[in-house]
Amino acid sequence: MLFKLYNNEGKCNRTTSFVMTKLMTTLTVSAIASILIIGGFATATPNAFSTYGGHHDDDDDDCDNWNYGYNHNDDCDNEDTPKDPCDCEKPDTLKFKFSTPSAEINSEFKIEVYKKLNDIGNEDKKLTSIVDVTNMGDYRIESSSFGKDKLNPNTVFAIYKIVEGQDNILVSSIEVHTSCSQPLYKGLTVMDMGYSLEISDGLKNGETSISESNPLTCGDEPAPEQTGTIVIKNALTNDNGGDAMFEDFTYKLIDVDSGVEFDLIQNINDPSLNEVKVPKGTYTLSQTIAGTGSYTEVLITGDEKCPPMTGEPISIKKGKTISCTIYNDDNGDGSIGGTGGIVFQNNSMEIILNDANTLDSCDVFVDGIQKMPCVEILDDNGNIGIVDSELKSTTTIVLFSVVQTDVDLMEGSKDAKCELERIISHNNTMFLIDNFGESPANPTDNLMVMLGCPEMDNDKNHKVNYIMIDPTFGS
Repeated sequence: MLFKLYNNEGKCNRTTSFVMTKLMTTLTVSAIASILIIGGFATATPNAFSTYGGHHDDDDDDCDNWNYGYNHNDDCDNEDTPKDPCDCEKPDTLKFKFSTPSAEINSEFKIEVYKKLNDIGNEDKKLTSIVDVTNMGDYRIESSSFGKDKLNPNTVFAIYKIVEGQDNILVSSIEVHTSCSQPLYKGLTVMDMGYSLEISDGLKNGETSISESNPLTCGDEPAPEQTGTIVIKNALTNDNGGDAMFEDFTYKLIDVDSGVEFDLIQNINDPSLNEVKVPKGTYTLSQTIAGTGSYTEVLITGDEKCPPMTGEPISIKKGKTISCTIYNDDNGDGSIGGTGGIVFQNNSMEIILNDANTLDSCDVFVDGIQKMPCVEILDDNGNIGIVDSELKSTTTIVLFSVVQTDVDLMEGSKDAKCELERIISHNNTMFLIDNFGESPANPTDNLMVMLGCPEMDNDKNHKVNYIMIDPTFGS
């Protein structure tokens, strides 16, 4: 995540990364009420702790003599005024709340504190330890405990799970920049592997020294809410040896323009649900799965504005909620099902109705071999057919979406609003001639899923996504 840092004159000094942790390759989202890890700008408010100025006796009234002009950024400006709530100075004490993934809320932990990630496990490098750590507990570290006046610029929290009769297990390492050169404020939450630290306060000499809120908005007048919400439901199928749980799936929204990432928060009562509120804009959705199991991201269904697949743009509007379901299957490539299986095929193809050579048309041949699976374009009124050699029965359940790949920045991707008409043979010439005036130019013996898409724009590129489910599996 990138932040721009500003000096007291409002000039950009540099752009820097807020490093969460070197071990953050996959995450499991913990049960937190609300987490928004947002990049921000340091305020341009003069530092109330500045001591720049001349030499003088302590008894002098610096704000009434010549030193006042020389110390215009000093405490002379507001001698009796408390620290600006948006200012930040490196603390000597950091207070935080610790939380765990939902599966570990009853476990006990130990936290070891280091300066760097590669110091973890080196007793000579350990700064301090916190024992008897539990979910939603409040804790603190003090620089005095390791002989410092202030905390180090960087602080690493190594989280160990206590297991009776075994060595402690390192389950997470969380890196926090404990200097004000990067945003440090109350409410800042840093996560790794489903474990999180939420900063509740930073103290210097017993008084709050960090910003009261995110520097991006601290001190601003309240503005009308400009956010929308996305809800992702994970429809998980484990029928081919897979053992992943909902907690193993992590979701992010990435702002297309800024690159800022937002973690979706898993529902503690229903871990198949994940949700986050974000500023209005255009995003891409990513899904990460912990472990080494092979899973197919089969299809995304739901509201009209849902993306056809992860990585595709999604437009989120002010005050609106988008609810989508992602189907994940443990078949690996999604082509076959295990015992009691459900999903046996999924695919994604692209077509343009007015393009005779459109990429995935059934009239396309490569090295003399007909494209398969393919889309049969039945007419120029949005009637199309999905032809797939894996489709063997007219009782198959077909879930599908047909979405424009051209993204309107205001409207997002448009759904063609298709309906499933029937499943018939691709070479049923009598029916096709009676209804569409002609039969396919290159019919096959395969079955075809007929879709009616009357709002399909003939000149736009569309992605046809589908999943096929055999209801007889497992019966």
